[in-house]
Amino acid sequence: MSERSKNILATEWDLLEALWRSERATVREITEAVAEKRGWALSTVKTMLDRMAAKGLVNARQVGTVWEYTPGVAPIEARRGAWHEFIEKAFGGASTSALHFLATDAKLSKKEFAVLRAMLADKEEK
Repeated sequence: MSERSKNILATEWDLLEALWRSERATVREITEAVAEKRGWALSTVKTMLDRMAAKGLVNARQVGTVWEYTPGVAPIEARRGAWHEFIEKAFGGASTSALHFLATDAKLSKKEFAVLRAMLADKEEK
């Protein structure tokens, strides 16, 4: 697991999601993408992006008079890191306990449970 993918804050996920959708964007474009959910000022988004760049979560480059940002971490890498962090915190690092929780306590629909069962069977075959 990459160190960059660890400890992504909830607010940073919103910015990463916007960048993953667009692949590259300016501060203004990112601010507009998260406006409905967050309503942040341009300066707030710029500050957050600069901090994320320092963490390696995004890449920044100046294009003329504006800054352009691209994701510094792939979605799968970020999600894998978040999953491992969650398993560590919530289940003491035990994946089996997390799967037991999904099977018994998470309110999965019949369709979701069938999908989970199929994924596990597929994984077992490989």
